[in-house]
Amino acid sequence: MPEVRLNIPDNIYRVLVDRASKAGYRDVSEYLFHVISSMVEAGGAPDISRYVEETVVKHVSRVERKLSDVVNAYTARVEELASKIASLHEELDEIKSRVEGFEERLREKEDKEAREERREAQQARRATAIDILRQQKVFYESSIYGKIKNRDKFFQKLEREGAVIISTDRERIAIDRDFWSSFTSKLSRIHSDSEEIIRGVLSDRREMELFEKLKDSGIVIYDATEKKWKLVE
Repeated sequence: MPEVRLNIPDNIYRVLVDRASKAGYRDVSEYLFHVISSMVEAGGAPDISRYVEETVVKHVSRVERKLSDVVNAYTARVEELASKIASLHEELDEIKSRVEGFEERLREKEDKEAREERREAQQARRATAIDILRQQKVFYESSIYGKIKNRDKFFQKLEREGAVIISTDRERIAIDRDFWSSFTSKLSRIHSDSEEIIRGVLSDRREMELFEKLKDSGIVIYDATEKKWKLVE
């Protein structure tokens, strides 16, 4: 019987061995003879190259599918990582935006405080004598000697603007009207000439100082009969 030799790749040979074994043939030669004989008997021309090509294509397709599965798995992981990186960028942008907003608000606050400080400084520079009196409550003429040349005009202006002016034998005293009302109200509640009791009612240092000045000048006197302090007009 004539002999035919074929040179085929190892992987195809292994496939043929596997198929021959499953079909019950002793070796690949018998299996190939059976395949060729079947094709001849069926009226078809044996086309080994086509068979081999189909077998190769089938295995290549299988390899491609496996490779595609691996690539798809890595692609999914890469896409997931890219999504996480994009999310991280968004979070960083949000943090950056918040920091910039905080810095902007801080600058605005500092600018506002600076403007308020400048305004307060300007107001302080423009403060009038009556404004200062409202803060200090009492002006004694002895405290402004050498500071104000025309003291008569100074006290007259304070009186026009609402201050209470009291003239003693030693000096003039300018008193904030609200402070004076509070002082006289407290004085009317004192029914003793005890210094301890007086200090307990006139608890503000400025009230006690004014009381001593007026008492020494005889403008405030204690009526022992009625047990109360009186202002001498």
